[in-house]
Amino acid sequence: MGETKSLLGRIVTWTIIGVLAVLAFRIALRLLAFVMGLAGMVLGMVAFAVFTLGPLVLLGWLAVKAWNALARREEAI
Repeated sequence: MGETKSLLGRIVTWTIIGVLAVLAFRIALRLLAFVMGLAGMVLGMVAFAVFTLGPLVLLGWLAVKAWNALARREEAI
C-alpha cells in the first residue's frame, strides 16, 4: 500500500509550502520594484541629458561655428 501521511503532517507540509511561496512572491516584487526604480533613474538621467545638456551643447556648437565664420570673414577682408 501507499504511504499515508497524517493530517498534521499534510497541514505542516502545506503551511511550509505556503510560507515559502509568499516569501518568493515578496522577493520577486521587491526585485521588480528595484528594476523599475533603476529604469526610472536611468530614464530621468537621459531626459536631463537630452533636454538640459543637449540644448546647451547645441548653443555652444552654434556659437563656435558663428565665431569661426566671423573670423574667416574678417580674414578675407
